[in-house]
Amino acid sequence: MIPPPPDLAANSLVFAGRLPLTWRELPALPDDFELREMDRANLQNLNTLFALDIHAGDFGDDPTALANASELKRLDFKVSLLLELVGQLFARQQNIPPERLLTLTVNSLTWPANAESPPPGALLRLELYCNLSYPRPLLIPAQVAQTPPDPAGRFLQAHFYAPSLSLQEALERYIFLQHRRAIASSRRHAVR
Repeated sequence: MIPPPPDLAANSLVFAGRLPLTWRELPALPDDFELREMDRANLQNLNTLFALDIHAGDFGDDPTALANASELKRLDFKVSLLLELVGQLFARQQNIPPERLLTLTVNSLTWPANAESPPPGALLRLELYCNLSYPRPLLIPAQVAQTPPDPAGRFLQAHFYAPSLSLQEALERYIFLQHRRAIASSRRHAVR
């Protein structure tokens, strides 16, 4: 596992896992207009992912609601399956980067370095695919930090450049949902 950034490890939610990631080095940071547009697109992307994650839920003890619950769950399953299949077809048409082991916080991204890694101080446009059922990347401007060698290997840490408060909140929600999903999955596997 990639260690979380020391300044955020105790105070922030952290997602550690595998997601498709690529980057492009930039000669300069984007201007304010482009930063706002990237922020808007990232928020729209995350909000779409949140909407796709909503499923037909518990309807309590209301008899009229219970009568429709199984039909709604069946329809919800079909729509989710259709979206997943369309997403897979769309993903095949795109050049999706390989999955990388990474650690995501609301302010940074850390991943193992390799021969093609950018040098410390490099300006990047990160492309992070959060869900292949909706294969649109988050486009995040960042700068590579100087990272000390780690006994487990060398890691790159890129600090996001000026993420808005609303984008930080959306990233925190995404990280929380991934964390909650991982806990639920581990409980399901433990019961079996």
